[in-house]
Amino acid sequence: MILYLYIDTEFPGMIFKPNKQVIGKGNPIINYNYMKSNVDALQIIQLGLSLSDARGNLPGFDSPFSYVWEFNFREFDINRDRYASDSIELLKRQGIDFEKNKEKGIDSKYFAKKFWDYGLLFNCY
Repeated sequence: MILYLYIDTEFPGMIFKPNKQVIGKGNPIINYNYMKSNVDALQIIQLGLSLSDARGNLPGFDSPFSYVWEFNFREFDINRDRYASDSIELLKRQGIDFEKNKEKGIDSKYFAKKFWDYGLLFNCY
């Protein structure tokens, strides 16, 4: 039985960064607010999903393989949107093709609606 959904996101870096004194205090509320500010201001580039049972076993769907999904989104435009250069360079080295994403990526609002409609969030079993 699948119990856990793991989500990994890729955004174009952090454009709002706390100074070292703030980071040193480790206040989770302040850290959350910095993260939220960045997510609200930036376009998502990629979302990864994985499912598991309580022991961390990935589903095989009656095949010899385990499944993890990655979805690339189309909204981020490197020529228009804000980003952190070091993050973009890292994503390029990891194989993200920003031009291809603009052309063939998924519409993030459509994806979010389907994600919700299929009960992947707030699904109580």
